[in-house]
Amino acid sequence: MTLVLIAASVMLGTAALLTVIRLTIGPTILDRSVALDVLMAVTICGIAVYSAHRHTTYALPVLVVLAMVGFVGSVSIARYASGTDDVEAEDDNDDHRGHP
Repeated sequence: MTLVLIAASVMLGTAALLTVIRLTIGPTILDRSVALDVLMAVTICGIAVYSAHRHTTYALPVLVVLAMVGFVGSVSIARYASGTDDVEAEDDNDDHRGHP
């Protein structure tokens, strides 16, 4: 069981590190939003692994709250980004690349 815990911890730590890198270099707000959503999922998985390793269930309400916060945050950012020029500027750049 210890090897599984170590492997899961290493994979979650690597995923968190790569997600933080993507969060810092993401060129658009939507890239950063996806990175935050993935970071929230990695955090939830880390808490779930800890809870399974310790054979406890007191962290389950925390997992539910984090999942709800992650969902509401993603929807809020998507709603905000739909009204900004960030997406429109990205679409304009894609349209002009293929045309002289």
